[in-house]
Amino acid sequence: MLPDRLHSGKANDLIQLLANHSGQDIKIDGRKVLSVGARAAEILMRFQKFCLSSGHSFQIEASADFKDDLRLLGMAGALLGEERPL
Repeated sequence: MLPDRLHSGKANDLIQLLANHSGQDIKIDGRKVLSVGARAAEILMRFQKFCLSSGHSFQIEASADFKDDLRLLGMAGALLGEERPL
């Protein structure tokens, strides 16, 4: 489960959290996320690309606020499975 605020100051924590789960199918619980910054979204995009290129699945269950922030950043489609990632 992700913390309620994913801002740049928490980037290293997010990287460590994701690294602890690399090499497996990923399902991220983001249902309590209230805000996400560009750096955290970029980290999620990179991790998604890594997972998919390694043959693993990647899915995010996102709160409405999380989805809105990703839409504003132009990353909702790829991260939430609405379109294929780049």
